[in-house]
Amino acid sequence: MKNKLLSVFTLPFFLFFLLLAPTAMAQVQPGDTTYSVSIHAGYGHNLTYGSYANFDIDAYLPINKHFDMQANIRTSTDNFYTAGVQIRPKFVLPVGELYLEDRLMMRWVNRDSFRDFVHAFSVGYKMQYVNVQVGMSNRIITPLPYTNRSEDEMILEPFDAVYRVEAFVRPQSAAWNISLCVSNMDNYQVERMWQPMFYLGGWYDINEHWRVRLSGKMKLAGMFHLNAHYYGAELRAGAEYRF
Repeated sequence: MKNKLLSVFTLPFFLFFLLLAPTAMAQVQPGDTTYSVSIHAGYGHNLTYGSYANFDIDAYLPINKHFDMQANIRTSTDNFYTAGVQIRPKFVLPVGELYLEDRLMMRWVNRDSFRDFVHAFSVGYKMQYVNVQVGMSNRIITPLPYTNRSEDEMILEPFDAVYRVEAFVRPQSAAWNISLCVSNMDNYQVERMWQPMFYLGGWYDINEHWRVRLSGKMKLAGMFHLNAHYYGAELRAGAEYRF
């Protein structure tokens, strides 16, 4: 049972990658890529865990102007750990850019003794002042530690929706910018569709290699009824080095 479920979730991702990667690699041209690595630290508070701190490492790997990849790792003082990867084939249009995003994410929530595996696929459209994504996700939750009886306690969520709407005050190619975003996913979590997160962020380019970032996130509880109230907030700051 476990192997069949994992195949359902992972097989589309790896087939997608194997079909597209050779094509993208064959198109590599000098000057198409700007690889980057970023390190961020964050502080947050929510009604479930109280105060916590995060430490993140992200690697952005644009193979060329038609295809890129990204990997993310997070550790938290709340005793949970996240690892994720995204691949994105991109198609340049007369106005803007259309892209596909396939995302795999694993979270080990040791303090609550469960493991959360999420696969999400979305279609996005990006212009200089706006970025929009919509798609679907599925999820498997298993207890920790995993034993022969864990299959009986496994939770399968075969379908949910993912979305992202982000607006920028300046073109995304600008040396500094501020953005507003509402989404139920980021690099470290994919929430259910009725649990949106609200973001305010910005960046400043010190020079051609170094960029500093600052962002804040807020999440409400009970979003779709009149009793909506504060659930949690997070502040994140860091630096990015572009090769």
